[in-house]
Amino acid sequence: MPIPPRVCSYNTTLVLAAATPRTLDVPINNATNWNIVVANTGANPLTALSVSSSPNGTLFGATVAITAVPVAAGASLPTIDGSSEPITTFRMTFTSTLGTTLAIEAGGA
Repeated sequence: MPIPPRVCSYNTTLVLAAATPRTLDVPINNATNWNIVVANTGANPLTALSVSSSPNGTLFGATVAITAVPVAAGASLPTIDGSSEPITTFRMTFTSTLGTTLAIEAGGA
């Protein structure tokens, strides 16, 4: 069986100022099966994360708080997986009480 072409391939670094929420729209590009990895590469914990998704990139569903936080410096969130969920955009809003840096990677087909 041939491997389907990758339609989502995304990498970024996000610097969070102390106690200031920062929103990131991850382009999933209608990949049916996708995953996102968030690693805390900074010196302070990630203290809050909420997510929502959009089928077409315009309207977003209700925001949901992720309970796998705080994420300590040097640690990663459990992988966020979408299986049989073709969406255009996955919106993530991060907060760090003391400020930190995150590395985010997404991929899917």
